[in-house]
Amino acid sequence: MMKKNKKAISFGHPTYVFLILILTLGTSYGDVNNVLTNPGFEYGTTGWAARGSGVTISSGSSSPSPYSGSYRGRATGRTATWMGIQQDVKNKMVIGQTYPISGWVRTSSATNDTVKMSVQKTDGGGTTYVNVATVTANNSKWYSLSGSYTLTVNDTLTELLVYFETQTSGIIDIYVDDANVFGQVPATADPNATGQVNFNVTHQTLEGFGAAGAWYEGWLTAHPQKTTLYNILFRDLGLDIYRVRNCYGFDGGYINTTKQIVQAAKTRNPSLKILNCAWSPPAYLKSNNDTNSYPLPGTLKKDANDSNNSAPYYYVYKAYAKWWADSLAAYESNSIHTDYMSIQNEGDFETDYESCKFLPTETSSYASYNQAFEAVYQKLNSVMGPNMPKMLAPETMGFGGAQAYINALIDVNHVYGYAHHLYSDGDYDYPDSFVPGMQNFGSLYGYKPLFQTEYEKLSGATDDFSAAMNMALHMHNSLVCEGVCSYFHWCLFWGGSGGLVTLPTYGGSSYIINPTYYVMQHYSKFTDPNWQRVDANSSDSTNLRISAYKDPCEPNAAIVVINTSTTTDVNLTLSLNGFTPQNSGIYQSKSNANFAYIGTFSTSTPVFLPKQSITTIHLAGIINCADVQAGNYKLDSDLNGDCYVDLLDLEIMANYWLNTNCAISGNCQGADFAPTDGVVDFFDFADFGPQWRQCNNPQDANCTPNW
Repeated sequence: MMKKNKKAISFGHPTYVFLILILTLGTSYGDVNNVLTNPGFEYGTTGWAARGSGVTISSGSSSPSPYSGSYRGRATGRTATWMGIQQDVKNKMVIGQTYPISGWVRTSSATNDTVKMSVQKTDGGGTTYVNVATVTANNSKWYSLSGSYTLTVNDTLTELLVYFETQTSGIIDIYVDDANVFGQVPATADPNATGQVNFNVTHQTLEGFGAAGAWYEGWLTAHPQKTTLYNILFRDLGLDIYRVRNCYGFDGGYINTTKQIVQAAKTRNPSLKILNCAWSPPAYLKSNNDTNSYPLPGTLKKDANDSNNSAPYYYVYKAYAKWWADSLAAYESNSIHTDYMSIQNEGDFETDYESCKFLPTETSSYASYNQAFEAVYQKLNSVMGPNMPKMLAPETMGFGGAQAYINALIDVNHVYGYAHHLYSDGDYDYPDSFVPGMQNFGSLYGYKPLFQTEYEKLSGATDDFSAAMNMALHMHNSLVCEGVCSYFHWCLFWGGSGGLVTLPTYGGSSYIINPTYYVMQHYSKFTDPNWQRVDANSSDSTNLRISAYKDPCEPNAAIVVINTSTTTDVNLTLSLNGFTPQNSGIYQSKSNANFAYIGTFSTSTPVFLPKQSITTIHLAGIINCADVQAGNYKLDSDLNGDCYVDLLDLEIMANYWLNTNCAISGNCQGADFAPTDGVVDFFDFADFGPQWRQCNNPQDANCTPNW
């Protein structure tokens, strides 16, 4: 016989009181039950989690003995009152329903303290903390506490936690047994849902989506299939910003390979912008004479003999600013025009690779970010004036660490936008853990454009679909909860493993397009800089995350929907307020399909969303082939511009075959493919071939739209 059935629905004193209430709830939404997993800790700590860094939770059978059964829970290592033990109940409670909540608690101290059972909820209105039940407890016996909680949700529910904490002492241990959140559990998820997109309500304006090429450039330029890779990376992905590394003065090889990549990229996307970031200045400007930060400290050097430097510490801010000005000139001379810049990547972090640490304000050990930033701004403003790049700051490890740097800036008017990464703000595998901090950062600093300029999963499997789903949630949360204008994946390509595209070996002919590539494509392919995010949500499905974007000048829009459920496929009916599409396309990624075209969109026909999937709906006011050409959606191999790649285009290739005068004849009607060399040859035919028999005529149902 199962030993502890009674602990699944524990009938301590508080529960008797609630039985009458439970009977009034009805069961139209599902069964009445305890929604908590392992409420009596009979199965270890399954279902429970530590609340707070350094807290350890355990299941034990003695010292003290359980309230009932064989085991009870314990939270130790607490250093603050809010720390304790918690359980995630998101997707286990029904919106609008009231739940009796109860439990048995005691502490490790002989001194009385108030133990609280509370609920933390994060939705579109922010994060709230509701104390449901309290009891005065000590270590002498078990104490019961009870209350009730009604779940209400504003927009999308992203987090729901039940937790135990104390009111006065943050160092005592908390013991828990027979916890109950008693009421209606959701019935089998409704496979039908509705969503709304209101194009009349706008939010932030996009700067664009990006990724970095900071290392392994030589692997790309030496790749036998580099032309195909350039198409994948800079044409098909729809990337808006390419992030490069400023290593002027100590890595000329990087600048040369980056020049080749940028030239190839801009032939495929002339609007591509460049974000130039320094990982370190040259060794001669560093305190440790090394571009790495080891030996510590690795910051700017001091020079009291140089009159350009100021007391009390004489850091070389002006020499650093001159290096930046010289750097931008050198990159410009190599056809790498810098549109955005960040003076230091992760300046709050020291490591054994290229880095340089700055504090918000200077000390005797470290130079200050605020003075370095201001010196660079003043230098660039004096030599470049209005042509200087847009300066981002402070590009710290996370948004939590960015605040002190922003608050210390000498003049925020010199900053175009606030940038940060996400590495220090939460666990990659739990995207919603970032949401409260994102909302807070957005509310404090959203008066300027916000940039998330680097993030990816750095350990464990990075090339499976679960990592891709988490990436999609990070992008959604950053765009919707924080309100970023730009989201960057860390590496666009990487050697060995990782990156949106993996180059397995140097000089090898293979490459791997990872699932994360297609996640980025879901957001970047059909949006552009200056597009606006608009209101979008599903009022009756907490499993769906919906965001939407529109072109403010042309009738184009994109809607991205993530089905987070691990069990339920959803049929989503979307209503559109303020937009009437003429044409559309739906693209979907799941564990066994990548950005697959699955048909067209209609407000009268539900969109099928498989569990654990990402879907992009592209809407356009494009009516005919002329609109396709005018909107710059022409297929590269459609040489005659009729929205078909067929024998007519092959005839053009044949007519110009081996022609050497293409430079003076309009690139031979496009038969001399980019990068152009004035000749139509097998290199051009290799570019022409992949689109053979493709078409994008909006008036032909057999064609696949790319607009």
